[in-house]
Amino acid sequence: MTIVTILPAVETRSLVLREIEGRDWKAFSHFMTQSAYQRHIALRLRSEDDVKNFVTRQVARQGDERRHIFHLAAEDKTRGFAVGDGFIILGRGGLAEIGWGVAPDLWGRGFGTEIGRSLLGLAVERVGAVRVWAKVMANNAPSLKLARRIGLKHERSHPDYPAGHGRFEAVEFFAITAEDYFDAGY
Repeated sequence: MTIVTILPAVETRSLVLREIEGRDWKAFSHFMTQSAYQRHIALRLRSEDDVKNFVTRQVARQGDERRHIFHLAAEDKTRGFAVGDGFIILGRGGLAEIGWGVAPDLWGRGFGTEIGRSLLGLAVERVGAVRVWAKVMANNAPSLKLARRIGLKHERSHPDYPAGHGRFEAVEFFAITAEDYFDAGY
């Protein structure tokens, strides 16, 4: 994998996917603390302070050549603030995990697809991942469809995956190789 300290911003039709900035904590707090958002993710931030601390930690890690987690803000171009987020976690052997989230009041508008496609492209084209994977909670039908829409193939199910804070969830795993990514049509 390529050593990357800062990921470049990616502009989509509606969004700019970019590294988190300190100012993002307020917009993130708006959606990350909502129960509708939290029910589909492992990392649950309960309060504005939790979100602010999370953003502060992510910003502090930027530029560190040992960094293996990239957490990105999805900024709505018309609103000028984050309406979603995404992450890339680099693993050994050229593996990269991706994940995405969108403010619940904006679900169903295509933002998740824009985020997912951007994360996949960054993981393969900028970080040099040879294989990209995602885990989606089985009860999250829109994200299951999204994973397939961006080209990920279902690989396996796990009925009792440890999802953090002592919780276990049914999870579906999806993946794509860099070779299949580059062979896919646009």
